[in-house]
Amino acid sequence: MLQSIVAQLAAVLPGYATVARAADVLRLAPRSVRDLIYSGRLPSSRVGRLHYVRASDLEAERRRRLGAPLPRRTPRPVRPRTSATPERPIKRPHVDPALRRQRAAERAEVVMRWAERHAPSNPLVPFSPVITVDRVTCASCGRAIHPNQRALEARESGDRLCLTCGRRALMQWADRRRLEAAAARRLAQDLGAGAETRVA
Repeated sequence: MLQSIVAQLAAVLPGYATVARAADVLRLAPRSVRDLIYSGRLPSSRVGRLHYVRASDLEAERRRRLGAPLPRRTPRPVRPRTSATPERPIKRPHVDPALRRQRAAERAEVVMRWAERHAPSNPLVPFSPVITVDRVTCASCGRAIHPNQRALEARESGDRLCLTCGRRALMQWADRRRLEAAAARRLAQDLGAGAETRVA
């Protein structure tokens, strides 16, 4: 239904031709016209399964096949590019050097504040993972830690712990930190409540 409507419109609209009409103008078979379209030599507009050729493209192809000169296209006017030359340098607004330095310092300060605000917070853990080179013993349980095995090393004392004792020590340290944080939070809340009662 849609293709029949489009075909009727193309038949009455000026400027477009069907494949059959293009075949009559070029004195070719419709299959040859489709080959020209598929090869890209003849531009067309496709609606569904039907191709429609613009009259100007059809005339250009007809002239090309006859060996006649193609119609000349009017070139588009080229705008000259403005570039800096010794005779005509580009004028830039004058900026006071002191003002420029002040703005640079302000931008640097903003960047520093942003970096401090978004700095990664890595709390210092008392143990660090290492890979043993020599055979050592665990400082907690006395178990042997063979070379090329993972262990935990205390930052302050330098003692080596096996993974089992190291995990236990890390959990105990985390529990102590949690209790300290809870105590500090309670103290801060008590101080805030005392200040509110004094103000009231």
